[in-house]
Amino acid sequence: MPRNAGHLFTIALGVLGWGVVLALPALDVLPDAAHTSPLWIALFVVVILAARALAFRLIEGSVLSLDSAYYVAAALCVGSVGAGRLVAIALTVDASARLYYARKRDRVDPATWWEELGYVLYFGGMSGAVVTLCGHALGADSVMATLPDSAPNAVEIALRVVSIATLLLVTHYAIQGVRIRLLGRSWRTYLQDLALPGILAEASLMPIGVVLVLLYDPDQPLGFLLLSLTYLLINLVFSRLSRTQHQLEERVHDLEILTATARKLSASLQLEELVEAVARETVVAIPEAEAVALVHRRSGGESGLVIDGFDRSSDRFFRQSMVEGSGAAGWVMQHLQPRRIDDLETEDLDLGVDGTQGIRSWLGVPLMMYGGCEGVIAVQSTRQGAFRADHQRLLESLALQIAAALQNAHLYELAMIDGLTGLFMRRYFDARIEEEVERSKRYGTPFSVLMMDVDDFKKLNDEHGHLIGDRVLRSIANTVKAQLRGVDTASRYGGEEIAVILPRSDMVSGYNVGERIRAAIADSRITTDSDPPKVLTVTASFGVASYPESKAADGEDLIRRADRALYRAKKTGKNRVELFW
Repeated sequence: MPRNAGHLFTIALGVLGWGVVLALPALDVLPDAAHTSPLWIALFVVVILAARALAFRLIEGSVLSLDSAYYVAAALCVGSVGAGRLVAIALTVDASARLYYARKRDRVDPATWWEELGYVLYFGGMSGAVVTLCGHALGADSVMATLPDSAPNAVEIALRVVSIATLLLVTHYAIQGVRIRLLGRSWRTYLQDLALPGILAEASLMPIGVVLVLLYDPDQPLGFLLLSLTYLLINLVFSRLSRTQHQLEERVHDLEILTATARKLSASLQLEELVEAVARETVVAIPEAEAVALVHRRSGGESGLVIDGFDRSSDRFFRQSMVEGSGAAGWVMQHLQPRRIDDLETEDLDLGVDGTQGIRSWLGVPLMMYGGCEGVIAVQSTRQGAFRADHQRLLESLALQIAAALQNAHLYELAMIDGLTGLFMRRYFDARIEEEVERSKRYGTPFSVLMMDVDDFKKLNDEHGHLIGDRVLRSIANTVKAQLRGVDTASRYGGEEIAVILPRSDMVSGYNVGERIRAAIADSRITTDSDPPKVLTVTASFGVASYPESKAADGEDLIRRADRALYRAKKTGKNRVELFW
């Protein structure tokens, strides 16, 4: 059933319009035009359909065709009833054709057949009824009755055309405006972008309507045909100009999007922040995208690919591993070229990841940098044929910026991430702790620093070798990262020593985190490659200092105090957490 007042209004007005077109003449309420030749009816219908085919879009969801001059001319030449019927027939055929092609492109929800029927009834019936009633009200039938037998008065014809056209256009756009408003769209946008430009454009062609009536001869259609060709050429010029304008507006819009995206992507070198910026900017650039997937290399020196996804409806991010070369994204990376899939159900290729049930359309573009592929940026939709060539062109432009930003993030990571542990390097830690001190001074929020050292690490290296020592450090680093929040910062401070910044954490919170990490490390086991293999148990000691609780002067002083607490933990038995009060 219809879903809102706008669709109910559309259906009701369509039924009412067809009642006016068909029922009133049958009840002798309006005079019929029985003498009108079917040839002339057909000629008017063909020209109106041709003008409709040249229609152009002014605002989203509404098109303008400059055919009102023929509605008015038809009312004066074949009578208000005949004109209403031929207009109703022509616009019904046009609306049906538009729906047919829209359904072929899957632009229409199959569940809205009531609304589709209302659309067809409305544009045929309403337009035909308006032509019939406006023409009859302003004397079109009296002019029609004299045209075949006497020479028309040019001044009278011009006045009739102007008066009928004025009433017709105002009535039509007023009714259409009510429908637009009931469908939830803006009155101001409708008036500024469609109604006023439409009325002016239609009015500019009304002189042709006057000439059509003056040339009307039921037995000699040649003049009508020649003038109609000129009329259609004018329509073609308007249509081309409008399309060129829209193309220029789309280019400007694309450039604005690219500029805004470049600004957002350059704001951070952190991979997590970059992924979020890419996802949000992509759905802004391509509103048809219901989800975004960014395929890229893993961070922290790990091998393999990862997919960072964003679901627009739930505003949720998710991450999955990806087997290299699998699915549609793998195809894009292997062939180094974009791929647009209009209907996944008809393709032999799947997306190669979980959680893609119901996806029909997919568009993926490679992220190229220095001749290599950094990954893939892809958008997807549950609608068939959701993405067009202009979406692909825009996504390719976005991909250039995304690839450069990813490359910069990875280079930054190489400069700031320790290759063995995947933790930040010391220079990054030193910069971050000063930022936290300034933030604490400004907002009064505490933060803690946790210093940890692997117990008896030199002895472990001497007994089992440096390869096992490296394995232990990697294992401990992974354990530390697993116990931290996203806002926390862990770095390899030197050798087997790890330092952690805990924003918005006081001394007690810092102690709890340290104790949690200590217990997790003590519970872990590491197996050697010796024959027979040995299972190693490793422990670590911790020192915690908090700002401003530990009364440190600055970040460097806070590190010294945490280090003293760590020293005390080492001296009092190891495998423990000590605080600096």
